[in-house]
Amino acid sequence: MHIADGQTKDKIIMLLKKTGGLTAEELSKRVGITPMGVRQHLIALERKNIISYEARKHGIGRPVFVYKLTASADDIFQKGYSGFTLDLLSDLEALDGRPKIDALFKRRKDRLVKERARLLAPYDFHGKIMALSNLLEEDGYLVELKDDERHYDLSLFNCPLSRVSNLYPEACNYELEHVSELLGKPAVMAKAISFGDPFCLVQIPKDNL
Repeated sequence: MHIADGQTKDKIIMLLKKTGGLTAEELSKRVGITPMGVRQHLIALERKNIISYEARKHGIGRPVFVYKLTASADDIFQKGYSGFTLDLLSDLEALDGRPKIDALFKRRKDRLVKERARLLAPYDFHGKIMALSNLLEEDGYLVELKDDERHYDLSLFNCPLSRVSNLYPEACNYELEHVSELLGKPAVMAKAISFGDPFCLVQIPKDNL
């Protein structure tokens, strides 16, 4: 996915998306160019309203500047036809009431589970998690999967449904149910973009694997 002019800017944007904010020095180490070079890219991104910065106290010296993505930067990442979808949902709610919205999201979840259960059936549990990660990427998520002693951690660094779920939290609830039902384990939303976190973190327990 090309999201800015030049590979370095792309890397900077992705790092800020995944971390929630970094200093120029931290970005320099991760991107592999000088702090001065990073700052030149940051200035260009700030002019486009893709990033902003805030001063943060760091010991007794001068404050450091932490760079973050702006709300406008969300438009860089895949959002699907969220505006069109919101219009349709709003019209449906006006015609048939809020319960119809819940029924619609549930129907979508049931359909996805039915379709994807067949795709995941040949795999063991670890294979199912890997295959589900790929399916979520096809849905427009930026996915990172980590395996620790107690959980599989599924980090989602953007949400194609974020604008929809801000008005209709049912969308988030059924996405989580979709993961739980496909894996046969109760997935937990430990972090959520809609709660103000920089990314969504879905944890799937390993108990009794």
